[in-house]
Amino acid sequence: MSTDQAPARDTLRYEPLARTPLPDVIAEQLLAEIDSGALRPGDKLPSEPELARQFQVGRSSLREAIRKLHTLGVVEVVRGRGTFVRHRTEPEPTPQFAHWSATEGPAIAEVLEVRIGLELAASGLACVRATQADIDAMAARCREHEAARRKGNLDELVRTDELVHESLIRAAHNDLLLQMYLVLVPQMAEFREHTLALGRADERFDPDHRAMLAGLVKRDAAAVRQAAVHHIGALYGEVRAAGTAETNGRPAPTMLDFATILATFT
Repeated sequence: MSTDQAPARDTLRYEPLARTPLPDVIAEQLLAEIDSGALRPGDKLPSEPELARQFQVGRSSLREAIRKLHTLGVVEVVRGRGTFVRHRTEPEPTPQFAHWSATEGPAIAEVLEVRIGLELAASGLACVRATQADIDAMAARCREHEAARRKGNLDELVRTDELVHESLIRAAHNDLLLQMYLVLVPQMAEFREHTLALGRADERFDPDHRAMLAGLVKRDAAAVRQAAVHHIGALYGEVRAAGTAETNGRPAPTMLDFATILATFT
């Protein structure tokens, strides 16, 4: 073969093929059905064999997809009855929050990913190491946060929310973990202002604080982690729902991305 016929190897560039895991594909399709209204709150999903038949997938992939949606609070699995679409009581995000999320969402999503790693690590350590004084301190911080909400003081709400989560980190008695967490706190301030100002924030977030505390009292690391996952997953969902911006050409993380991340910790 002459040199003028040789392929220009140095000029050829191929993009890698997207390989979306099958459970994510299934979960995205179910999410689309829910978002479109085809599946409404309270609706029961078809049985596992029927869904597997419709999607033409194995049951293991289907179960993983349902688990992701359950982690995100989209569906509820009732043993012996089936899987149901959960009721969403959250109001639509305000225009201000939507604009903020569209510009800041991808960066804050990364902070949330680090935060969940730290809080889940702290949950396990705290259930082993927490003193009664640590538990009492967290209970006091929860009461202070709820008192701030009754007063309607947003600045105080932000401050007390920070202290609730910091009290859990401190209960782990790991200085390096605490230092790493405290670095994140200033980066979370504006995000907390937006999320805590949304309607019914007390109904969505305060019960998770109490659930984390209850798990700590019982020394039940799984319960503390579950409450933390639900709490931060809801916050992550607020960003995802309000904005879909891209940063440096990279798509903003989705709720399913976060479910996958959570699966590495739980």
